[in-house]
Amino acid sequence: MLNAINIISDIAFIIIYLIIFYISLKKCFLQECKSRILLLVLSLVTNPMTLFPVSFGLSFIVEWLICGRNAESVEIDSLTIYVLGGVLFIAMIIILSGLVGRWLKAYNISLVMFLYLMFGVIYALSGESVSEENINYVISSDAQEILQNIVYIAAVLLLYRFVVRNLSELTDKKRQISWKLFLLPPVLFLPVYYVFDYLTYRYDDGFSNTVVRIYSMLVLALFIWAFSVIIRNINVSNAVIEAQYEAEHDKLTGLYNKGKYMMLKEKHFNDPGSIALFNFDVNNLKYINDNFGHEYGDELIVKAAQSIHAVTSDRVFGFRMGGDEYAMVAVNVTQKETDEIYNGWKRSLEELNTQGNVYCVMACGLKYCEGEFDVEELFKQADELMYLDKKARKEKGETSHLRSES
Repeated sequence: MLNAINIISDIAFIIIYLIIFYISLKKCFLQECKSRILLLVLSLVTNPMTLFPVSFGLSFIVEWLICGRNAESVEIDSLTIYVLGGVLFIAMIIILSGLVGRWLKAYNISLVMFLYLMFGVIYALSGESVSEENINYVISSDAQEILQNIVYIAAVLLLYRFVVRNLSELTDKKRQISWKLFLLPPVLFLPVYYVFDYLTYRYDDGFSNTVVRIYSMLVLALFIWAFSVIIRNINVSNAVIEAQYEAEHDKLTGLYNKGKYMMLKEKHFNDPGSIALFNFDVNNLKYINDNFGHEYGDELIVKAAQSIHAVTSDRVFGFRMGGDEYAMVAVNVTQKETDEIYNGWKRSLEELNTQGNVYCVMACGLKYCEGEFDVEELFKQADELMYLDKKARKEKGETSHLRSES
């Protein structure tokens, strides 16, 4: 009876392990453009449960070749097979998870590797732990294996509950996270575990095997807890970063907002050796909003912002000051570089105007200064030049419009 239950528990562990592994990959990394069926196939072929016998099978073949193809001289539990198998297991997990991550186009492939390694740790720990030759156990070997399967089924479910669900909130962010944070602990743990496990397997006395499994389960529980805390803290940190980003940027265009301009003006723009101030105004925005709807007005606003985005850098800052008004500030630039920025913006706007539903016309006022200057005064002068340019464009009939009206 216990033997039948043991077989059922083995099958249950395999099925639950594979299902949770596939669901974890899908939840964390699958994008709409990728096939679920292909991901299922990849998860079945590349999961640690499949890689484990492959890696140790390869190590057995290597040992067999080293021993001159004399099968009788190859011990199934030799140190060479154990060490090489463990190294191959870790290497195959890292390589194949990296390939799967590239296919999934994951923003951070180290997170895919981390997920594979965590499932690899669980499967490595779930290996044979009960000696069939030792008869001095308090409970039968079948009962011990049933309990072990229950424990590792619980470990898989806990990994999903406390790590994968938090990880899924992290993997859709484009921010890069240090691979060391996620990969080093599992990579360092597995070799240490294999040495410990080999010694207890090689010199089995029943009690030692029980000790190594208790140790393994405690370490696994610590892993799950530690990484759940790490991921939650990263998500909290990301939330703070996102809140700061939203406070400093215009939601529609992604440019800095007026509040960020005021902050940089006090802390950054008064100190450089040279500065170039660009003031922009989008012509005819109100007319397009009133007559064609805000959908076209928003497209006009975004197109104007994109032309500014095209020339921003670590020394060139773009701002949406509100409504149809924009600004750009370049610090520590020469007159020649200022002219290049201006010409680059014009080329960008011309290229953008060959696409979309609206044709964007922007007035621009530019003021460049070296040495001592007053930012407020320069801004006013640039603003006056912008209004002169706006008036001149209006007199020439240059104004923003729908491209279909051209």
